[in-house]
Amino acid sequence: MEGLYVASMVPFDADGRINDAVAREMIEKNLEQGAKGFFVAGSSGECFLLTPEEHLHLFELFAEYKDRCTLLAHVGSCGTDESVRYARAAADMGYQRIAATPPIYFGYSSAAVAGYYDALAEAVGHGIFYYNIPMNTKRTLNLYDADTRAMFASGSIAGVKHTNLDLYEMERLRAINPELKCFGGFENEMVGFLAMGCDGFIGSTFNFMLPHYLKIFEAFNAGCLNEARELQVKANNIMEAIMGEGLFPSIKHILATQGVDAGQMRRPFLPLSEQAAAHVDAVVAENLVE
Repeated sequence: MEGLYVASMVPFDADGRINDAVAREMIEKNLEQGAKGFFVAGSSGECFLLTPEEHLHLFELFAEYKDRCTLLAHVGSCGTDESVRYARAAADMGYQRIAATPPIYFGYSSAAVAGYYDALAEAVGHGIFYYNIPMNTKRTLNLYDADTRAMFASGSIAGVKHTNLDLYEMERLRAINPELKCFGGFENEMVGFLAMGCDGFIGSTFNFMLPHYLKIFEAFNAGCLNEARELQVKANNIMEAIMGEGLFPSIKHILATQGVDAGQMRRPFLPLSEQAAAHVDAVVAENLVE
């Protein structure tokens, strides 16, 4: 089992530009806490709200740490050519792994989606991580579909970031291709993912509560299941609050309370109201284990 990867938030300054200094501060903090690596420019990194120049700049910034951790670059977009450009750029910067959401919006056929991942794999010379987040992409996997099964068996897919509560689906993907690396992507099911044999975990809440999740990870691996479950419940109390108030604005608010000024989310996200912030603060204070 590889460990825990931070799905990194992207900090902005008061003028809305990526704040390199704060980004480095966040990276260093997470590395000191025990992060195995980083998932860069994913949902937590506001991927579809960045300009192409900002997307590449974020890759360059994290690439400074390529010799100290494992980096996964998210390159998903609406079209193959743009994703290939991002993938080649990240590979040239030294990223060890490339991940991509399936292409969205147009409702592509499963054969077209397979072609997209084939093109990405060919561009970088190795398999791609399929970023499975149907709650956002609105694309679910049909594992009875011949083209989908062939895609996961082909070698174009090296792994899955499974941001999906369907653990049966994760297990069935492994049945199609036992060589797939499977990373959990929903922290509120960490104990379940670990029980089903995931290879590691990628989480947005690791930005502010990585030590708490490392305690779950360590308790589970030590066979202390009651402790792992108790810590999971506390983590889920926090997750319920921040999901209810707005996941990513809540994370940036919590980071600010911890002394990390990551700025605001890009529009059309809204900042937390005072009432929402107070609710989040109270739940975090009651449940966070450091």
